[in-house]
Amino acid sequence: MRHDTKPVWWHPTGVNQIDAVRLVLQPICLPVARMLLVGETPQGLRFAPGYPSRFTHDVMESVLEARGPGRFGPYFMIRKTDGMIVGEIGCSVEDVYTMGKVGYSVVEPCWGQGYATEALRALLGYVLAEPDMRRVVAETMVDHVASRRVMEKAGMTYCGERLDDEYGELVNLVVYEAFAHRTVPTR
Repeated sequence: MRHDTKPVWWHPTGVNQIDAVRLVLQPICLPVARMLLVGETPQGLRFAPGYPSRFTHDVMESVLEARGPGRFGPYFMIRKTDGMIVGEIGCSVEDVYTMGKVGYSVVEPCWGQGYATEALRALLGYVLAEPDMRRVVAETMVDHVASRRVMEKAGMTYCGERLDDEYGELVNLVVYEAFAHRTVPTR
């Protein structure tokens, strides 16, 4: 067996890898998304117990639809200590490219360990550092207290509620937002 070949999941995508304290956020490339959707495990990937999450299928479908990762992911959340994938995170760009919408998921056995907060904080920092990005929003169901705490700990602010159709069911969502901090030049 040759050990000098690169794993199939890594290849240059033009999307930057992001450091997130105990995690690294690695862009999900098209071949990996295809393989995961048909139930195959790409060479070099290691999954934490509980992977894939309910969110994983949607993430891989979005990579296929876009023909690769977008400007801000989606990314695998990879634990630095053991290389295990514990979830996914990404930010789609909307509103004439000045607003992003973030989504994330961590596999259940890894809940409560701060991974989502670290990943969200790092992604927000990266996205909002871009000169054209002004705002990032995130939504979750009103009763998802843990997800709301993640958004708050990552620096997002509650800005309201709205009704939406989730998988054919009307649900109450809370909306959080974070803004880019720009300094205004003085004369």
